[in-house]
Amino acid sequence: MRINNKVLLAAVMLALTAVTGIFAFCAFQGKYMFAEEPVLNQKQVTLQKVPLAERQRVETELLRDKLPLDAQRRAYDVIKQHTMEADGARFRLADTDRDDIYMALAAFRGDHPEVFWIDLGTSYSYYEEEAAVNMQLHFTESGDALQKDRKALEAAVKKAIAEAPKEANDYDIELFLNDYIAKHCAYDTESEHRHSAYGALVNGGAVCDGYSKAFQLLCKRLGVECTVVEGTSEFNKDEDNGHMWNYVRLGGEWYHTDVTWNDSPNAACEVERYFYLNLTAEEIARDHVISGGYEDRSDNRGNYFNIFVPDCTCEDLNFLRLNCAVIDDPEQDGQILASLIDASRRGQTYCAFLIGEEAPFYTLTKKIADEYAGAWLHGTNRFLDGKPTIAENGSMVTYEDKRVIAFLITYV
Repeated sequence: MRINNKVLLAAVMLALTAVTGIFAFCAFQGKYMFAEEPVLNQKQVTLQKVPLAERQRVETELLRDKLPLDAQRRAYDVIKQHTMEADGARFRLADTDRDDIYMALAAFRGDHPEVFWIDLGTSYSYYEEEAAVNMQLHFTESGDALQKDRKALEAAVKKAIAEAPKEANDYDIELFLNDYIAKHCAYDTESEHRHSAYGALVNGGAVCDGYSKAFQLLCKRLGVECTVVEGTSEFNKDEDNGHMWNYVRLGGEWYHTDVTWNDSPNAACEVERYFYLNLTAEEIARDHVISGGYEDRSDNRGNYFNIFVPDCTCEDLNFLRLNCAVIDDPEQDGQILASLIDASRRGQTYCAFLIGEEAPFYTLTKKIADEYAGAWLHGTNRFLDGKPTIAENGSMVTYEDKRVIAFLITYV
């Protein structure tokens, strides 16, 4: 069973989160009185923007192409034919063995998140005879009921696409879909279709593989290459539970994105929605365990394996690096002020920063809360000139494991 223990995750995140309020600023009231407004040096995404109407769905079958044997690719094609016909018919595959079938079915399911009617408990039955396999696919639905649900999923996909940005680059699309799924789906271990894109997009309830398949389906429909990752997490690696998230290809580079973990039900700050957006392999490995290939399945109880494991080393489109100024020295406050001003003018409820890698996290964040935060908020109001006005006795949320601090912005 693939379940991500979000209750435990939320508890751990809260344990790593601190909130500090009532900032002091009296000693710094006049610091920004005659200063010029700082200019925000925001990093730019160089990906090309494309009108929504011109976006082409991704038609490639990535995992099929990565299958190592001709027999497996032939089996994939036959499985696809009979699954799309949705008749569950029996068929015979020559020069094929059980491992070929297992690989082919895993690749097919990984390539086609829109297929929700394969029975995950008993996907198929078979018997072997003289280098051939006689196979019967098992479906959870058929006939008119299946056609009705397929139409419902397609309608949900079109609804999501209709809300997408009218002109956007692939990163913008990814960001939109991350937010869209968080808004329209809740983590639900009881939902009937919790392991599928149907559960996430139609029923509004799913577990990690439902989140991941919904994200993959929408990405591919909007022209962004995406596939799924099998593995476990630090919270369930010793249990018989797996975890699933996504690889996303942006600007020719692959990244890890975990939409399930971005949808934290007890988030102290909205920035938590992007903690797992476009991570490197090194970063995701801090609390996720990527399963090996099929040949290594005995090391992970035989349930979880990956046909495709790309190198994920690029940091360019990591959300935090793109959107958060770095604080090494609070006296160097130009980009700090510029970030707070920009966030306030755009009506955000938070403004997040990264603490520099060489800075002592606890010492620096305490110093910021005690000596600088109030002055920065006071200075922000000076440059906003009352349009809008933000509360200067706000709160600061810290995430030591992410080296992130965030000011919670309220307006008065």
